[in-house]
Amino acid sequence: MSKLNKCLMLSLLSISMLNGCAIIAISTVAVVAGVTAVVTTDPRRSGTVVDDNTIATKIQSHISADFPDSNIYVTCYNGVVLLSGQASTKKAKDSATFDAKTQPGVKRIYNYLDVRLPQSFSSRTDDSFTTTQIKTKLLSLKDVSSNNVKVVTTDSVVYLLGIVTKANANAIASAAASVNGVTKVVTLFEYTS
Repeated sequence: MSKLNKCLMLSLLSISMLNGCAIIAISTVAVVAGVTAVVTTDPRRSGTVVDDNTIATKIQSHISADFPDSNIYVTCYNGVVLLSGQASTKKAKDSATFDAKTQPGVKRIYNYLDVRLPQSFSSRTDDSFTTTQIKTKLLSLKDVSSNNVKVVTTDSVVYLLGIVTKANANAIASAAASVNGVTKVVTLFEYTS
């Protein structure tokens, strides 16, 4: 039994002796263990992963509260923010851009918002399925860690963010383009040597 498993078992045993707190504590331990596993294989520093999640959440929260009739997705990877989806008005698009620009820690913004009515639920479901297919294909690529790449699909357009080599970027983009239903692949990578 690994040291981590022993620690988890001891923690769970100790927690189970406390009245009413066991379920919350078990959930917390599971979440921390899951985040730790992802962070250890991610090329970003652990603080950067947390910062990226915080940036995306704050921007998304402002946009969702101010423009609930829009379909705007906020993705952040290594301080790079991608805005994708549909803004119901030009004001919503401009506000989303402003929210991203004024958020501390943002290095760069890619704004791929369309000003139009939001795409249908079935179209968003298709996009989710496309993203899953691409992520599955990435698992089979040699020398490519799926944690190095963020895949976002909006209205059949695939956006790829991450930290990769140029050779890996070409393989990743080709894999994404080969998925049925993909109309365009936009690469927004940071390159390593």
